[in-house]
Amino acid sequence: QFVCEDNEKHLISLSHKCDGVYDCFDLSDECNEQCNKRILEHWELRALCWIMGILVVVFNGVAVVDGLITLKSCKTGSILYIRSLIILVGCGDFLMGVYLLVLSFYDSVIFKDDFCR
Repeated sequence: QFVCEDNEKHLISLSHKCDGVYDCFDLSDECNEQCNKRILEHWELRALCWIMGILVVVFNGVAVVDGLITLKSCKTGSILYIRSLIILVGCGDFLMGVYLLVLSFYDSVIFKDDFCR
C-alpha cells in the first residue's frame, strides 16, 4: 500500500504508483522521487523541441529583420499591408520558437527528472 502525502488515511495500491494516472489528490503517487517525471517524457520529443525551437527562432528572426528592412521600400499601400502581415506572422512564429526553447531548457536544465517538485 502507498500512503498519499495529503492524507494519512488515503491509501492506494502500489501498482497504481507511477502508472501515469493521478490517484492521490496531491499527486504524490506520480510526483515523487521514484517516478522521475519530466515535462517532455521521450528523448525524441526533447530533441525535436530543441531542433525546432532553434530553427524557428533563427529563420523567423531573419525573416522579420529582412521584412523590416524592406518595409521602407514599399511603393504601394497594398504591398505595405502584405509585408506588414508577413512580419506579424514571422513575429508570432518567432515567439513560438522562443516558447519551445524555454520549454526545452526547463525540461533539460532546470527540472530534469523531477518537474513536480
